[in-house]
Amino acid sequence: MRDDAEIVGALDAEGAFPDPWVREAMLAVPRAAFAPDVVWRTDPATGRYIAVDRLLDPHAWDEAVLRPDPVVTQVDDGTADTVGKVASSSLSDYRAVASFLTELDVHPGQRVLEIGTGPGWTAALLAWHLGDENVVSVEIDPALAAGARATHTRLGLAPTVLCGDGALGAPDHAPFDHVHATAAFTHRLPYAWIEQTRPGAVIVAPWSPGFGAGALLRLVVADDGTASGKLVRSVAFMELRGQRDDGASGFEAVREAEPATGEVEVEWVLESLYADGNFTHAVALRLPDVRLETLGGGAVWRLWDGGRSWALVDDRPGVGKAVQGGPRRLWDEVDAVLQWQDEHRVHGYDFGITVEPGRQWAWAQRPERRWEM
Repeated sequence: MRDDAEIVGALDAEGAFPDPWVREAMLAVPRAAFAPDVVWRTDPATGRYIAVDRLLDPHAWDEAVLRPDPVVTQVDDGTADTVGKVASSSLSDYRAVASFLTELDVHPGQRVLEIGTGPGWTAALLAWHLGDENVVSVEIDPALAAGARATHTRLGLAPTVLCGDGALGAPDHAPFDHVHATAAFTHRLPYAWIEQTRPGAVIVAPWSPGFGAGALLRLVVADDGTASGKLVRSVAFMELRGQRDDGASGFEAVREAEPATGEVEVEWVLESLYADGNFTHAVALRLPDVRLETLGGGAVWRLWDGGRSWALVDDRPGVGKAVQGGPRRLWDEVDAVLQWQDEHRVHGYDFGITVEPGRQWAWAQRPERRWEM
């Protein structure tokens, strides 16, 4: 059976650790030590999560945990027993953690605020490198916070783990030199994270838009209390609990309340567009309130603005139409952004975000080419 050292060694051979301390920390603080006795795997037939109990099936537990991929450690905010619907906490995959910590660029003596303790592995890695006294991690779920503290104690580590809303940061422990978020923001990055840092601080946070795939955002805090930076790579992380929404049920409700008011032809190949981060990042940043759910392998899009507007877009053979309802024409707006992206060819990682008190801007290629989100 594999172990953490074997996994880390294989990833090291692939060049996954440009910052050597991350590799050494992962060898000293094994991820498997943070996996609870019950983890969760996806059932391909139903899409639901099925419990894998270490005591009942240790081999299946090993297969689920001792691999480089993410491990779901909680579903449905801890309310499920054997079958669950929504993943609500996990052990991140090794590559993603290495990427985040490399972008964070931390050095001994610096202080880090972590948002989203989860099982506690990344807080432990940071504490191993920086010292317990320099790591403050915030977790909204009391059971997860308690579990992380217990594991830290068992391993001889003691970063500060607070139970609270990570969007509010940890004001009583500020200021910080870095912010490491493992829970994604969906629209606005909490300004509290910037307020609680020193000028020059680096903030690394996953962005999970309502449209398309997520990305890692790396911001640098300026002297004037703003922060700005680019999207640097593709990632997929669970959202901050206060920013989650159920787009599917929202779509159905608004579609029932707002009748369709006509249809237009669709010439785009939706499945290809959805797989292209250049297009999806453009739409997500130009129309940050638009949510997307795909069906039919990506050939059918359901769009909703969180209010009274919706669109059902279908490019399957013999269909090729968009039906829209509500005061906005969501597909027309999305179509216009797709055309803009197609014309200007802005790469998905040429986009950036600037955060100010009370305002947030997106931009393409340089901060001067910006629009308010």
